[in-house]
This record gives sequence, structure tokens and C-alpha cells, in this order.
Amino acid sequence: MRNKRLQKPIFTGMLVAIGVVLSEFLAISLPPTENPVIRFSIGYLPIILAGVFYGPVYGGVAGIVQDLVGFFLFGIAHGYAFHPGYTLNAALYGVLPAILIRTAIQGERRLFHVLNYVAAAVLLGLSTWYFFDIEAVYSRTLDNSSKLLLSGFALFAALGIAALNFLMRKADGRFQPSKLIFAVVAMYALTSLFLTPLWLWTVNPGYSIWLNLPLRLLKMPIEATFYVLILLPALNVFDKLDRPSDTSIE
Repeated sequence: MRNKRLQKPIFTGMLVAIGVVLSEFLAISLPPTENPVIRFSIGYLPIILAGVFYGPVYGGVAGIVQDLVGFFLFGIAHGYAFHPGYTLNAALYGVLPAILIRTAIQGERRLFHVLNYVAAAVLLGLSTWYFFDIEAVYSRTLDNSSKLLLSGFALFAALGIAALNFLMRKADGRFQPSKLIFAVVAMYALTSLFLTPLWLWTVNPGYSIWLNLPLRLLKMPIEATFYVLILLPALNVFDKLDRPSDTSIE
């Protein structure tokens, strides 16, 4: 027997716990110090899953709870100061992709394919530019070799987004891959390129949003590609688990 009322909060709680672990223990920092210049993580992935399967309300609550739990368990120990803007970022990861993916749009397959190619082309162009002009990538701690490696990964990741968009162009199912790719890229652009720099500036008015933008632009295709590669099979697995079996008794 399935109790949907219990299933949703219990499963959402499990996803929040997984998200906290992913954010804290499965993240890559450059340089690997207490104050990294850039940090790669897939900690928001469980929040997106909660929102897609149980709706934007569950996704938003999952994002808020995950951010608060992570802050009180680990943020205080690292000396981080609480900022509600980051909590808003986490909530948006559970709300906006859920709304987009769960909303039917006329001609969405073609629309999102085109938008994804445009986004991939822009990221590819920027990654190529920074690859051949690494001095344009500002950093006080990363050397030129590290910046060159980062821009190279970003270049291939941008190509990967375009390749995934092409390979999945005819895929059918409950979740359109092209819409998922767009949701991840758009959500990342909103939070990492706009909101997070804004929160950093409010805490430290000396923080230069434009000067630090190249590093964030290089990070974007790399992290977005990892999100898409994990979310595509994860959504299919969760979809099968969520479907009632033929022998279940309601």
C-alpha cells in the first residue's frame, strides 16, 4: 500500500540529506584551500529532483531546509556568515526548474532545442576567447596553467551541451531532455551569474562583479553539463520508482 501523503515528505527529506552530503563532501575547490576561488558542486541536484517530482512547493521547501541545515552543520564551523540570499538561491533551484519542466508549452521541443544551441554557442565562444586570452580571466590565486585548464574544460563542456541537445533531440518520455537542459542552464545563469555576485557585493561592496565574471562563465558549462548528465538518468529512475506497480493495493 502506498501512502502518498507520507511518501512525499519522507522522500523529500531523504533528498535534502543527500543534497547536504553532496554539497559538503563531493565538491571540488580551486585552489583546494579554505577560501577557494571557484567551487564545483552538484549539491542542488536533489532539490531539482524534489521540485520536478513533487512540485515547486516541495522543491522550494527542500531548498530552504537544505541550505539552513548545511549552514548550521558545516557553515558555522567554516566561519561563514549567514545570508538569506543564498537560501533564496537554493529555493529557486527547487521552484523554477519544476515550474518550467512541469508546464506544457506549445512547440516546446523545437523552441528549447534552438535556445540550447544558442546558449551552447555563446558559452563555446566565451570559453574559446578565454582559452586564447587567459589574462582576461582575473584571479589572485590561480596561475595561468590552472586558468588554461579550466577554460579548456569549459570549452569541451560547452560542446558537450550542444552534443547532448543533438543526441536527445528525438527522445520521448515524461521529461523532455531539451527542456531539462534549458532549465539547468537558465537556472545556473540566474543564480551564479547574477544573484550570487549580487549577494557577494552586498556583503563586500568592494567585490567587483564584472572582474570576477569570467571565472563564473567558465564554471557554468562545466557544472551545467554534470547536472544534465546526472539528472537525465536520475529522472528516469525516479519516474519508474514513483509509478505504482500492478500488484499494489490502494
